[in-house]
Amino acid sequence: MTAHFQETLAVGQRELSVRAEINNMRVAALRQVLLPIAGEIRSVKISTAQTQDLVDFAISIDCMPFAALCTIVDRLGSMTWVTSAKVTPD
Repeated sequence: MTAHFQETLAVGQRELSVRAEINNMRVAALRQVLLPIAGEIRSVKISTAQTQDLVDFAISIDCMPFAALCTIVDRLGSMTWVTSAKVTPD
């Protein structure tokens, strides 16, 4: 797995973590889910684990209501190719 460096989040920032299967990953679908909050995204980091066929996305997001992020996590969680989605700090 490539190194995943956890940066300290600024006050009010949150990180959306998404793990998906590489073979089933649909970048366009992920982009479509994130499009409504595109203006709040600060950075995106992608790392892969070739042995497990997984890809991890770490998406840093500026100040945004936690409930709105939970809605996005729920939507991502309903996609069959996403193995996990969570928001930190919660």
